[in-house]
Amino acid sequence: MAPTEVSPAIEFRSTAKFYRETRGIEDVSLFVNFGEVLGLLGPNGAGKTTAIRVILGLIRPTSGNVLLNGIDISHAKDHVRSNIGYLPGTLALYEYMTGLDFLIFMSRLRKKECAIEIDQLSQRFNFDPSRKIHDLSRGNKQKLGVIQAFMHSPSILVLDEPTSGLDPLMQKEFENLVNEVRAKGAAILLSSHVMSEVENLADRAAILDHGRVLACQTMTELRSRAVRTLELDFPTEVPTSIFASLLGVTNVDRKDNVIFCRVVGDESEVLRVSVQHGLRRVRSNEPNLEEAFLSIVEDNSTSNNFDSDHHA
Repeated sequence: MAPTEVSPAIEFRSTAKFYRETRGIEDVSLFVNFGEVLGLLGPNGAGKTTAIRVILGLIRPTSGNVLLNGIDISHAKDHVRSNIGYLPGTLALYEYMTGLDFLIFMSRLRKKECAIEIDQLSQRFNFDPSRKIHDLSRGNKQKLGVIQAFMHSPSILVLDEPTSGLDPLMQKEFENLVNEVRAKGAAILLSSHVMSEVENLADRAAILDHGRVLACQTMTELRSRAVRTLELDFPTEVPTSIFASLLGVTNVDRKDNVIFCRVVGDESEVLRVSVQHGLRRVRSNEPNLEEAFLSIVEDNSTSNNFDSDHHA
């Protein structure tokens, strides 16, 4: 397939990768558009690393396809791969080199001239490229990793735990950089255990567990799938039974004239019934991405356990 203007930057098409009897990923269908950040979330062993390795062409999928700008990764030319910026979760650096030696080495591998960008990014992240890598702190090694991923102005970025080891000021600078390159049209796949980072940066997030995609939605859509509590204040006592069977209600408690409803999804039915019974005031705790993530993964685990028991 030839690339077109509407081709996603990265696209998984029913992609699977098995390691003998072990599932890495299975039936994964995802895309990342240019000008978009897609967060990649999942517990350890969920398949995130496998997905990244397939994108980079380091391993071949067992079935399905992965395309970069409309070109199957198995047929991708060097110039396509040279337009990827990759920051691995665990950096493997040539300790005997200086930071500058390493960055020049990476530039030559990609056949890019990056001297100006190296200088600009080094200043931006307060990084001294003249120092030997073995003398660098963990945070400075991470800065080096960030610089090498961004310095050649790649159209696609694959970032695995990118702010690990960075102090809060540098984390903020990294977020600014990601926002800038997204605004210029780059596609960014961001794999991170730092939920607040994904929530701040990502347009959408995909949640993986046991190699499968459980959800891929906007932050608002994902948060709506988390359990949240509505605190409903009435002028007189209202029976809990009128709420227990409503759509999305998972639990109901009462204290005096206040009803506490735990709700998943649309709360409009709960509010409609509440208004009919003289609702005076409503409070709601809005869930964050971490709460949504935990809710979705736990629901999947419960469902898997039920299926296993049901078929035992």
